[in-house]
Amino acid sequence: MSGQRVSVRVWADEGPGRAPEQRDGVLSEPLPQTAVCISGGGTRSMAATVGQLRGLVELGLLDRIGYLSCVSGSAWAAVPYLYAADGAVELGVVTRPDQLTREGLDRLEPRSLLLSATSHFRDSFVALDADGSVRPDQVWSRAVGETFLAPVGLYDPTEPTGFGPAAGSAFAAAGERVLPVRRCHRPRVTRPFPVVHATLNWPESRSASQQRLPFEYTPLYVGSPQRRVLRDAEAGPRTVGGTFVEPLGFGSAGPPAVGATDGRVAVRPPLRPFTLGDMIGASSAFNTPDRDVRAYPHACYWTLPAANSGPCVVNDLFTDGGDVDNLALLGMLRRRIPTVVVFLNSVWPLDIDHDARHWPDNGQIDPAVPPLFGQPSQRWPHNQVFLPAAYREVVSAWRAAKRAGHPMVASSRLTVQPNDWWGIEGGWDVSVCWVYNGRVPAWEAGLPDEIRRILPSGASDAPDAPLARFPHYRTIGQNAQALTRLTPLQANLLAELAGWSVIESGDKLRAVLAG
Repeated sequence: MSGQRVSVRVWADEGPGRAPEQRDGVLSEPLPQTAVCISGGGTRSMAATVGQLRGLVELGLLDRIGYLSCVSGSAWAAVPYLYAADGAVELGVVTRPDQLTREGLDRLEPRSLLLSATSHFRDSFVALDADGSVRPDQVWSRAVGETFLAPVGLYDPTEPTGFGPAAGSAFAAAGERVLPVRRCHRPRVTRPFPVVHATLNWPESRSASQQRLPFEYTPLYVGSPQRRVLRDAEAGPRTVGGTFVEPLGFGSAGPPAVGATDGRVAVRPPLRPFTLGDMIGASSAFNTPDRDVRAYPHACYWTLPAANSGPCVVNDLFTDGGDVDNLALLGMLRRRIPTVVVFLNSVWPLDIDHDARHWPDNGQIDPAVPPLFGQPSQRWPHNQVFLPAAYREVVSAWRAAKRAGHPMVASSRLTVQPNDWWGIEGGWDVSVCWVYNGRVPAWEAGLPDEIRRILPSGASDAPDAPLARFPHYRTIGQNAQALTRLTPLQANLLAELAGWSVIESGDKLRAVLAG
């Protein structure tokens, strides 16, 4: 019925350290003040994330972590793992390098979380793009859903994500009833609390004045932190952000009365539900300048209270969360989480000769790292949260570990600098364990000869070799005629290296997470 409305919960942004789940009485159990942040990077990061989750499980650390903050490719692994029903997916275990075999690495079990990293995403995307019944702005998210969620029973375009009808979950707001829906995807476990990051782009048309804002998806709410007034010469002013909406109401045209800033509002149901496919699709919708903006995910987002001028509801354009933060870190600092592990699953090998007394040349280090410490950046102009001297400390520790043949792990205690654009308070200390992916001679030395022989040996290696660029596979086009597809060998070996590196670094991870 056109007049039918549903009641959804909304929260007004209350500033740093006051995200909705951090407030008294919202969750039935408070979350530990720790976070694991995992970078984007397509199926490279997805495969590494699987290994990192295996390692954290085997160390007994994962269920002690408050937040799992992910973006793009890491969300392709984290969301299926956290949301799939018991028994629907197998995370797998970390195998000692000397126990690996080529035969085993060339095979994936039907329920393996890694399986979708080897799927033909390109075929799904092309078929949906040619299907006239599918709207252009749904093609990417539906292809992502079919590829990374359907194998574990999490993809149905008619089934939303949110609290769901069952009671007793720690994700249900204390004392609040849930919405009466037929079925609703929600996390299987109470922690870690997943936060998936995307980017809101306004205005939609590409121009020098187009602005990009952080946008978050959680089981409890979606929205952009901080209320902002954006200005554009053609589109005029727009007030956006500062409102978090229960997922079941996201995409609706907004409430008829806009006086409330917190509590519940009545909205017309969205024309189509907000799904897990929409969530990880938006988070991974990589931004290319020649792509028609109509092909990107869109959804209506509204802000309460409405501004006196400018649009109240906009069918917003969403792109990869890496457009504003490819490390999924800054949202955790806005929450004032004092203990963080960052897994950087980069396409860029760390240059052992990079002198960290100076900002790097292109290709010497993952480009998302230096802007955190103050390097000027056109891509991430707002991301400084640490002093430049701390950059030297972190990179020097990585280089020392690399020279010693160990996983590149650097533990540091850093004073956070104020960042008004991100809404981050300064003047407090955060403990960060930085884990940078790369070749690890200590691990490779334990591999059987049949596997060690096919590892890349230098710049002269053929680009189509079985393990070309290992472990820094290309985000797009690692294999011929593929967008994201890895081979079982590529996915398995990267997951094994990532998992072993976590186990090998267990003392450092425990020391940081123990506070």
